[in-house]
Amino acid sequence: MSSQTNTSYIKKMDSYVDENGQLTLRSQDIYVIRKEGTHATLIDYEDYTGPKAVKLEWCYSETDHHFFFQTANGLRPANLTSPALTKVIPWNLSTARCPAGIDKTDLKPGYLLDLRALQMSRLNAPSHTETKIDIILDQSIGKLEPDDLTPRKDDRNIPVTSLKELSEAVEDNLYIVSYKNPLRVRDDNLFYPYHIHYLSKEALDQLTQYDLERGQDRDLNELRHTIVELKLHLHDVEPEKQAAHIQKIVEENDTLTSQSLSRYYKNAGVQIGALNPKDINVDTHSLGAVCMVANLQSFLK
Repeated sequence: MSSQTNTSYIKKMDSYVDENGQLTLRSQDIYVIRKEGTHATLIDYEDYTGPKAVKLEWCYSETDHHFFFQTANGLRPANLTSPALTKVIPWNLSTARCPAGIDKTDLKPGYLLDLRALQMSRLNAPSHTETKIDIILDQSIGKLEPDDLTPRKDDRNIPVTSLKELSEAVEDNLYIVSYKNPLRVRDDNLFYPYHIHYLSKEALDQLTQYDLERGQDRDLNELRHTIVELKLHLHDVEPEKQAAHIQKIVEENDTLTSQSLSRYYKNAGVQIGALNPKDINVDTHSLGAVCMVANLQSFLK
């Protein structure tokens, strides 16, 4: 393995923050602790906004929008309003408006994860050294133009006949709400471009999985120091042994990530969480940083 390949690989592993001190799209990674509690799935930005995902809702400007879950008066259904992680039930799908080309029967009940509630607007965290970072502001959206959808009654509240759906179990299908421009800075009281994408349980199963039962007896402080040492000495390793050395880094980092998720989210019963990588002074030797977490096992039903 060449020195250039090593450098590129390590840079990819440490790409939460770029050379200018700006957060990268890796800061938008999501770790989803699955319902059975033994594994977590890593969903990166391209996974939930790219071709693998189905775009169901968007609002990009005053005239470019399609509301999938919207009710007649412009409000989201009551059970999907406010929580960062909640259930999408059959009633939500029965009243939804699919965009052209989407078959509603392909969509299943699951969980809505609103990354806007977890999004870090403080993209320029304090640091030990003063660095000037150009702040890029997002463009807010003002009054929306009426659409040509057929008006219907105000049905924001779930009818009594469907209330039992709230307590019924659902599969690990995700409806992910995210800002169109996740790395830009926003005011708390304005409305910004966003979209909602759907990832089925089957799609999640194809992504990177972390074994939450791996390394349960490891001391995470010692493990982190081991990873730092392994990385520091990478270029001292004989060329024919570098591939194995990098594999060791990957394995140890996976264990650190798995046990961080298992101990501090699953075992503690934490439902959601977010961490700005800058808050923990991510540098070239820091690994296992969790950016956003959704713990589906935290739902008791």
